[in-house]
Amino acid sequence: MATKKTKPPILPRNYQDPTGADALERRAMKDFARRMNKIGKAYKSALDKIPSSLAVNARYEYQLNPTLLSIILNDATYLVDQVLLEGGDYGLWFNDYVDLAAEKGTGQSFYNLSQQSPVYAAGRESLAAILASDPYQQRMALVRARVFEEMKGLSADVKRDMARVLTDGVGRGLNPVEVARNLTQQTGIEKRRANRIARTEVTTALRRAKWDEDQEADDLYGLKTMLLHISALSPTTRRNHAVRHAHLYTNEQVRDWYSVDGNSINCKCSQQSVLVDDDGKPMFPDTINKFKQEYKAMQARGYAWAEK
Repeated sequence: MATKKTKPPILPRNYQDPTGADALERRAMKDFARRMNKIGKAYKSALDKIPSSLAVNARYEYQLNPTLLSIILNDATYLVDQVLLEGGDYGLWFNDYVDLAAEKGTGQSFYNLSQQSPVYAAGRESLAAILASDPYQQRMALVRARVFEEMKGLSADVKRDMARVLTDGVGRGLNPVEVARNLTQQTGIEKRRANRIARTEVTTALRRAKWDEDQEADDLYGLKTMLLHISALSPTTRRNHAVRHAHLYTNEQVRDWYSVDGNSINCKCSQQSVLVDDDGKPMFPDTINKFKQEYKAMQARGYAWAEK
């Protein structure tokens, strides 16, 4: 009876953004950019506090002593932590984006499984109930702890690299204008580093939330599901990501794949739960065939990932 009432899985509306997280990623990157600009200004301000004068051979002499340098750098590094670790362990600013991504991923899985399985739809009271449940909150606590450690690492790298550029320029007697320009360039590097974190962590939180709900659905209601890999198939898609498009994998296989070779970094791919029979074949094969046809059509465009 339940099988006759099942419906096909819900497919992404935008195949170029299969996770649906693009807008959220961009908001996170914009927030990062604002914070990195603030840090860049702090190090330029630190440079301005060091007296300098033109010496011989177009070199500059900086009137500096270890105590002054220590005070200046300590002030700048303190600001970096204040900016990047704002909110601390329990209220980190970046968690706003991670939490929203996880909620979105859980919602995608909830509505998708509810459409395919009457058993799941009857058993899961609501999306709000899932988000308030202890298992979900425990998973999110682990996610937030991992993200906070990631941000601590970013903060340490930013402090080290910005201080290196500043002290190197002063030590070489460079024109203060040139040192300031080097600090601006380094700020750009830090922005790109932060963008990678935003793109990776937001989509990772969304995907993991989907996998977790899929796994819990299988455990609680005995559903037989597999995860359909959906790649953006864009010109920049990595070949080992593109070739998985339209293929089915177990939850564990997907987790294992993302845990190696940097597959989670800058990845736009998504996975969608599909009901399968006892032989592991999809209940709605037309869905899979549609994605296979899409792969062939995109392959014909001659993108780098399509080359053999």
